Amino acid sequence: MKKIFLLMGLAAFFACNEKNTRKEKKEEIKEGVEKVGDDIKSAANNAGDYLTEQKKQAEDAISERIKEIDQTTAELKKEGSEKSDAARRKLESLKAEMNKKMKDVKNSSAETWDSTREAADQLMKKSDKEWTNFKQDFRDLFKKDSGNSVE
Repeated sequence: MKKIFLLMGLAAFFACNEKNTRKEKKEEIKEGVEKVGDDIKSAANNAGDYLTEQKKQAEDAISERIKEIDQTTAELKKEGSEKSDAARRKLESLKAEMNKKMKDVKNSSAETWDSTREAADQLMKKSDKEWTNFKQDFRDLFKKDSGNSVE
């Protein structure tokens, strides 16, 4: 009889111990799920921050180019020659493209950002080339005043 009570006692002990183990496992799973949820939220916030930073860099680059165009256009207005008028028209066309792309960058969503960034990068490369060509084509307009040469 003692053996039966001993076996029943051991069975009861293991049964109680199993309930605690299950509770611990459930708690571990719950904590794991909460951690995964927090990690997902953190990753989403980081992605949002990354997108915001990328957009800001693109906006800054475009803004800088627009500022250069505005400065050069102001210098060309002072010149008043036919050649400077042609140069201004060329710059205004480039500025219009830059302003349109700035608007696209500002309004882009996370889903469209990759294509918007690629288009902005292509426009910046195009504007770099046009800017270089512009400086070569119209360098004589800026030779008179060496302190205000186009860079």
